[in-house]
Order: sequence, then C-alpha cells, then structure tokens
Amino acid sequence: MKTMKNLAISLCVLGGMYTSGASAEVVQDCVLSGEVVSINQQSSEKMRVRFHKMEHGELANCNLKGRAKRGRVDADITMAGLELPKGTKVTYAFQQTRSEANWQLLSVQRPVLLTSKD
Repeated sequence: MKTMKNLAISLCVLGGMYTSGASAEVVQDCVLSGEVVSINQQSSEKMRVRFHKMEHGELANCNLKGRAKRGRVDADITMAGLELPKGTKVTYAFQQTRSEANWQLLSVQRPVLLTSKD
C-alpha cells in the first residue's frame, strides 16, 4: 500500500512538472514588419500597426500568415514609453505560448520630414 501511495505522489509531481513545461511551449514565433497607422487618442499608450511582411521565427511556425487577408495583419500594441509617430516603420518579434503573448520591438525607422524655408 505504501508503494502505491509513493507511486501516486510521484506521478502527481511529474504530471505537475509536465503541465508547467507545456504551458511555456512556444506555439507561435513570428517576425513582423509594418507601419504605425494610428495612435490611440484616448490612451497614448496604444498604437495600431499594420504588418505587411511576416516571417517564421526560430522556435515555431507563424500561424498569423494563415489569418492574414492579402498578407496584412493589424495589431494594437502598447507603446511602453516610446514616441512613434504615424508612418514609422517597425519590426516586431511576436511570440505566443499556451498562456501568454509577447511583442518585442526589434527595429524602428522614423519618417524623415523635410521642410524648406524659402
């Protein structure tokens, strides 16, 4: 009886470890390039980005490709202290596990505004 009890406890511990490991499994890994199309006027912490180029990352396929219409995906992203004007070209890494999704800014190319004083 004691052996069965120890076996049951061991299986529960292993099952708990397997579940926590599975939740950290990367299910989507994408590198997305696009342009800032708007800044939320109510909350300047959010911006809308229209992505036009999507590539697979190193850890998993990018399933956003299947959802994209005409190769475009829109996303609302927190700016986190950045001041990115409309028209800024950005590249983001998007990684999704079973429990969360993360965006990481990889590159920024701000538009250059040229003015002439005549």
